[in-house]
Amino acid sequence: MFTWISGLSEAENAGTLDDIHRFWAADARIITAGHVRAAGIEELRKHFGIYPQQYEEVEIREPYYTYLESGDEVVIEYDILIRGRRHEDAVGDGGTGWQEFRVIAIFSITDGRISEMRQVSGVRAGDA
Repeated sequence: MFTWISGLSEAENAGTLDDIHRFWAADARIITAGHVRAAGIEELRKHFGIYPQQYEEVEIREPYYTYLESGDEVVIEYDILIRGRRHEDAVGDGGTGWQEFRVIAIFSITDGRISEMRQVSGVRAGDA
């Protein structure tokens, strides 16, 4: 799924229902910092559909810092780099336009699809 997300900034890849159905349950939710960002297929399509308009490039770095599976739960700690279409500078990016975040995401899986993704992130300012 992260490979799919990394390719969403290309217009032909964004918000396609086939891919959303492949990875996400019909009633899936994305919750970021305690706020529901998308719930259900149509909201997921809108959520992912804006990627080409907002982002020139998205990269989810591998290897992940943490990857744990237990039953129907997966926890992943990773870095995501995003370059906006307007090339805004992020703090400490050296003028490259890249914004870098460290993310902790917890996925709940139902019948082989993501039913919920809960995530928190912060600007990555180096490893402690």
